[in-house]
Amino acid sequence: MALLTELMEHPLDGSYQDRADARVARGEPAATGGRSPLLLVVCIVLGLLLAVAAQTLRVPQERASGQRQEIITQIESRQRGNATLAKQISGLRSQIAAAQEQAVGSPGESTLAEQLSRTEASAGAVAVSGPGVVVTLDDSAGAEAAGSDPRAGSGEGATLTSTDLQILVNGLWQAGAEAISINGHRLTALSAIRFAGAAILVDYRPLARPYAISAIGAPGLWDTFRAGPGGSYLESTRSQVDLDVKVNVSEKVDIPAADAAALYQAKPRTPATASSSASTSTRKETP
Repeated sequence: MALLTELMEHPLDGSYQDRADARVARGEPAATGGRSPLLLVVCIVLGLLLAVAAQTLRVPQERASGQRQEIITQIESRQRGNATLAKQISGLRSQIAAAQEQAVGSPGESTLAEQLSRTEASAGAVAVSGPGVVVTLDDSAGAEAAGSDPRAGSGEGATLTSTDLQILVNGLWQAGAEAISINGHRLTALSAIRFAGAAILVDYRPLARPYAISAIGAPGLWDTFRAGPGGSYLESTRSQVDLDVKVNVSEKVDIPAADAAALYQAKPRTPATASSSASTSTRKETP
């Protein structure tokens, strides 16, 4: 109580009280007033500094928001452009098919048409359908978080890797598959299955779980695959990763065409080339 009483009756420290008494003895006020010009100037300067700091911190956020919106606009514009180009590609493919049929006939009418049809199917240039199998693979329920080592730990918690899909796809090719796709992406002789961080890429396009491998081949394709090295690897991987595997053998499996067909040796036929070929043919036929 004595301490509380002392604080209430003498709130100022002794040295401060002495200074205040000395000012009063000189005829000055005990303390400087709160309306001192210097205090007002200091408050104004501090207010300006706070306003400038707040504005400086706000500008990068507004700029980042504007840049983000600009990127979103560009993405949407490119998506619309891609959709337009996809329609053009579909139309051009129809025109090419009609021109090919007019030039060489339809499959069943000529040997050249049959050979062209088989080559297109092998190169993935056209969509195909027929008897086959769809194998759907998914990681275990306890799969590790994205970004972790796919093979870290043991048993539960491991995930599928690009190497697993490569081996399974090669096993299907070895079993006699004529066309294969993963999640709708057609595989060709130039396709690549890679691992980038936590994502599996097919021709640089990321795949989302689950992974549906569709294959078309002769009847008994799945039985041949299970009896080969691909089937053995699938069983061992299933026990190691605790895979969720679903197999659907069907009389009709649809596989789309490849996204793009790369030409390495083709070149346009110019009028000069055509006339040169015609003159050469004429000279050869002249007796």
